[in-house]
Amino acid sequence: MNNAHIDVRTVLFWGISAVILLILPQLFPLGYLVNAMITTVVWIIFALAFDLSAGHVGAVSLGHAVFFGVGAYVAAIAAPQLGLGYFGSMGLSAVTMGILALIAGIAFFRIAEVSFAIGTLGALIIAQQIANNAYDLTNGPMCIQSVPNPTIHLPGNAISVTQPVEYYYALLPLLLLTLIVYRLLTTQRIGRAFASVREDEVRASAMGVHPLRYKLLAFSVGGALIGALGSFQAQYITVVCPSELAIDYTLTMLIIVFVGGAGRMRGVVIGAILFNTLPRILENIGGGTIPPAYQQVIYGLILLGVVLYMPDGIDGLITRLTGGRKSKRQVVTDA
Repeated sequence: MNNAHIDVRTVLFWGISAVILLILPQLFPLGYLVNAMITTVVWIIFALAFDLSAGHVGAVSLGHAVFFGVGAYVAAIAAPQLGLGYFGSMGLSAVTMGILALIAGIAFFRIAEVSFAIGTLGALIIAQQIANNAYDLTNGPMCIQSVPNPTIHLPGNAISVTQPVEYYYALLPLLLLTLIVYRLLTTQRIGRAFASVREDEVRASAMGVHPLRYKLLAFSVGGALIGALGSFQAQYITVVCPSELAIDYTLTMLIIVFVGGAGRMRGVVIGAILFNTLPRILENIGGGTIPPAYQQVIYGLILLGVVLYMPDGIDGLITRLTGGRKSKRQVVTDA
């Protein structure tokens, strides 16, 4: 009975969320507001893909921005030459980054956790140097300009995406795919295997779970999703620069995931929304009279408070306030 009740609440939560996502641009059609919505959805996808490895198998990478940046370059360089449309470009970036993540995972997962983080950071730095110096390929710091607007091919029709609202709706299928993949990989047998690897690899091996196999699964799928997101980014802003490989993306993902609640889908989504809306709220407090420097201080104090007093993140607090008694491990495997 209790499980049925939880299922009903889950269906209602995501059903209402889907309706809100669909009608938001109609309620707030101004371009800058729709662009803010797009940014929020981008961070939700980014953080969920990152959380597959960081929150579920305990592999915190500092180089996930590689998949985003290189995925964007693939969309800007290769996709137009192959005549690929919007989804074809996404697919090419996803497959390429999934393979790259698999190769990197095979190399880096054989070393200790701290060394893994440093190794992935090293890979990011190398990618940045290539992007900055391979002028014939990436145009270096001058960036790849005028990336074509995406074209969505439908039966008997081709739609050119140019307006913010069109970009917003074009991004929603990737969000849906990310949510479905995340759900499938973090529940049932695979989810339990992920949790056992995260908690104790030696014990997981003794139970017949292959830690490397599941780490590679989480890492490569996350890399593929972020690669697809990089493709969207290239077609959305129509410019690809070495800054797409900035470590800032990884640091932002860390904040979102661990403030929202690592290993918890709802928490990661809430963290992404909070990260994008809180600064805008602070900008308007007191009629916009608070200096930007003080806004950043307030923002930092709020994040620090969450880290210190909500060790399981915002989602953990919500679970406690609503009478939940599940541990983090149970949430990961049963949610």
